[in-house]
Amino acid sequence: MIRNKDFYKTTLSITLPLALQNLISFCVQMLDMVMVGSLGDSAVSAVAIANQPYFIFQVFVYGLASGGAVLISQYWGKSNKKMIKSVMSNMLLVVSVASIIYSLVCLLIPHAILGIFSNNNALTEIGVKYLRVVVISYLFNGIANCLLTSMQAKEDVRPSTLIYLFSFFVNLFFNYCFIFGNFGFPMLGVVGAAIGTVIARIVEFVASLVYVCIIEKDICFRIRNALEIEKQLLLPYLRISIPVIGNDLVWSLGSSARIAIIGHVGASFIAAASVAGMAEQLVMIIMYGVAKSASIMVGKAVGAGEIDEAKQMSKIFLKLSFGIGILAFGLVLLLRNPLLMLYPNISMESKNLAYKIMEVVAIIMLATGLENTCIIGILRGSGDTKFAFAVDAGCMWLIGFPLGLLAAFVWQLPAPLVYFCLRGDVFLKILICIHRIFKGNYIKNVTQSL
Repeated sequence: MIRNKDFYKTTLSITLPLALQNLISFCVQMLDMVMVGSLGDSAVSAVAIANQPYFIFQVFVYGLASGGAVLISQYWGKSNKKMIKSVMSNMLLVVSVASIIYSLVCLLIPHAILGIFSNNNALTEIGVKYLRVVVISYLFNGIANCLLTSMQAKEDVRPSTLIYLFSFFVNLFFNYCFIFGNFGFPMLGVVGAAIGTVIARIVEFVASLVYVCIIEKDICFRIRNALEIEKQLLLPYLRISIPVIGNDLVWSLGSSARIAIIGHVGASFIAAASVAGMAEQLVMIIMYGVAKSASIMVGKAVGAGEIDEAKQMSKIFLKLSFGIGILAFGLVLLLRNPLLMLYPNISMESKNLAYKIMEVVAIIMLATGLENTCIIGILRGSGDTKFAFAVDAGCMWLIGFPLGLLAAFVWQLPAPLVYFCLRGDVFLKILICIHRIFKGNYIKNVTQSL
């Protein structure tokens, strides 16, 4: 397998477009943060807080879509296109209902939701204005995510990259218009950033619908298929997806809990952690690409019954991820000063704190590539979703979160050490997951019982 050029060609053909897609997503977030950063610390912190419900929503939808992607990649290995359509229909139903309910909750009690993440009333008020607008995008984002993830699961990754690239420029244009009041548009500040996000998500929704339902000729999924719900598949789909949903949802809640701890420590810590988070997201671009490639390729091999090949692939992906983690460590350290230059209007206190936190991020990146490849890639793609859920949720909530609370409010450690305690559980995760993978009992062909 190591000498198999076709393996590496396939890996690159999937990883590079996905990495580019992750880069575009990063640029969208960086765009918002940099433009909003020109408004000062309060605006940056308020948007960081207001984006937490959006972050939880996106991860929840990603979990629903990824649960379906496990089935789709394995059915793709079996060349069963009829079942792929059925899985997509069920995904769209569940995601649409969940998106509507979640959006209504955010609209009805925005102050209560954002109050979880900060006790600063001034920041909460700014954040509520942002949240009430950006919530419009949730349903559009959920459906587009489902459609494009379904295409990626069958190794069709380029269209989603092009769609996200186009929406990036849409977001850039309307942010420039509405945040600063250019080209005759009103100057709306933080609310303008939310409007730009909503318009970009609507564009993604329309473009993904056109591609999947009109242009794509392999699966030939059409709008009428979305209404053809196969009830017999719904419960098995949910049974397979719930561990994935739980995995991503618990992970997102844990990440938001970290923000809540950070938010109660101080406003400068929020701004610093947000800036440092940009460095982390940038270097994780290729990590997510490799993890997603592992999920697609291992899932396809399992569906085709090629178990030994799936195990070989898994071990190679682990080696690739370890090397990428070392590169990420060095890259974060190199990017500290250039990234801080993008935020000229935040306080010097926040800048100095962000610089120190990025040192911690660099150390964490040594293990994060392996963590993502193990949990999001190999275990999820092979159908071992329950184990992945148990490890991810258990380490985060039983180790990372309690240590963070103790570090922040009992031991009262410096902010960088608090950040490390909140994230340090990643090292235990990779030890458990690598042991599982080398033991070899993680392969689960989830399509056999359907």
